[in-house]
Amino acid sequence: MIQFYKPNPKVTGSACSFWSSTEEKAFFSSFIKQDSWNADRRIGSFVKNKDNPRAKVMVKFSMVEASGIVDAIERNAEYGGYHGSKNQIVKFKFAPYVSKKDNKQVGFSFSVNKEDKEDSTNKISFVIGLYYPEARMLKQFLIYSLERIFEKTAYTGKNNKAEAEPKEPQKSEPKPEPQKADPLDDQEW
Repeated sequence: MIQFYKPNPKVTGSACSFWSSTEEKAFFSSFIKQDSWNADRRIGSFVKNKDNPRAKVMVKFSMVEASGIVDAIERNAEYGGYHGSKNQIVKFKFAPYVSKKDNKQVGFSFSVNKEDKEDSTNKISFVIGLYYPEARMLKQFLIYSLERIFEKTAYTGKNNKAEAEPKEPQKSEPKPEPQKADPLDDQEW
């Protein structure tokens, strides 16, 4: 698991986590909105919102979607997607982030918008900025997690480690292929 905490004095910060499941061959991300700020200690808290459905969201990503985030980091490009279920719509976007202060890219932003399927006015947005080193760390985590899924499933596509072990190839003598006779074989040299 990899986690990013970005509290701020305006209490508009976010905490974001990423983790993977080799069994499901999937990746997950969760957001929690900041709930308070301690000015004396200059720290924010997220604890009160961990069970608040209006202040948290979880997204499940396929292996291709996780690879899309890696690709966006490598190419300095945007990658997004849409997930719909019977209860909600979730849209996500991972994109270069340009500072409004000096109009220069300082990293990437990751945003998720969650909307009730029956009531489009019931929606909430989450966003977190990742500086270049943080985006690099996320990229490495996603690549590592993809590799672990591949290691577990590459040989047979099964989730059982014993079944995923490579098998020795069957040894058999190669059968000669029928060949056309060479007309020069009848020649004496």
